[in-house]
Amino acid sequence: MKKYLSLALLLAASFTASTAQAQVLDFAQLTPTPYIQGNVNFSLGAVVISAPKYSGSDERRIAAYPAFDAQWKNGVFFSAVSGLGYNFSKDPSLQYGVRMTAEPGRDETKSAKLKGLGDIDTTVEPGAFFNYYINPTYAVLSSLRYGSGLDHNGAQLSLGGRYFRPINAQHRFSALFSVNWANSTYMQSYYGVNAQQAAASGYSQYSAGAGLTDMKIGANWHWSIDTNWTLITGTSVKQILGDAANSPFVVQKTPVTVFSSASYRF
Repeated sequence: MKKYLSLALLLAASFTASTAQAQVLDFAQLTPTPYIQGNVNFSLGAVVISAPKYSGSDERRIAAYPAFDAQWKNGVFFSAVSGLGYNFSKDPSLQYGVRMTAEPGRDETKSAKLKGLGDIDTTVEPGAFFNYYINPTYAVLSSLRYGSGLDHNGAQLSLGGRYFRPINAQHRFSALFSVNWANSTYMQSYYGVNAQQAAASGYSQYSAGAGLTDMKIGANWHWSIDTNWTLITGTSVKQILGDAANSPFVVQKTPVTVFSSASYRF
């Protein structure tokens, strides 16, 4: 176990850097604790992602990042997907606990449409999660995160559902639907334009209030090549909603993200 823990700690340095660009998933997605073989499940790999340069951008970026996942039998987990946290439940149908995730910042130099809006720093967000597995096929997911935005008082609530279906011994299909809500601090930081930003950017002032930010649907294909190697390819479509959709620098209201990853389980 010490060997895997040391590897996880070495990867901690890359956690914030990678998730700043490839956002941690809205939900903690974990193997039920009773199904973890041995003391820990650990995998390491890489992911290539094609996504908008910022939420609402009509420009795209392609990048590669490390992918890692560690889950201990005692409930601790650390991954580029679910963050760093603890699952209190030993019940295979329930998962609940606390975690820390990284909310991506925004760099105004990455797009001409952001010029004058200033930067938003990447933030480590404490939060909580609750997942209920109705059966092996369907699950209800939820998470709460706090600490993002310009003054680190942004809050986000995500609710969703997951569908999982094995096709055969090597291939599996999964689908995810989610709806996301944010408070006014988060909305104003990521979608609003204050007086100073208006003067520097040329956009009109815009106030974004609390409300739904988006709903998202995605699908993944999992290929277990052998007992160690796994390939996952997926895509998601997001519909930006409410005040977020009406932001003056939101150009693409239905952005698409595509990714492919390869990982080796030790």
